[in-house]
Amino acid sequence: MQHDAQFDFYGSKLATCSSDRTIRVFDVQKGEAVGASETRVGHEGPVTQLACPQSSLGTIIASAS
Repeated sequence: MQHDAQFDFYGSKLATCSSDRTIRVFDVQKGEAVGASETRVGHEGPVTQLACPQSSLGTIIASAS
């Protein structure tokens, strides 16, 4: 079950989070996953929220469980 989806500041990437404790990042223009198809982030429960702040360092994702 997907809990949240957030675009990065530029609208070029979409991050989703779900009950299986994963975060997935997609390239919006290409319509495909970026890098590995899923990333386990160390949460002990479902990942329920994401935030993608503006960053000069690239895509940064904050997650909450």
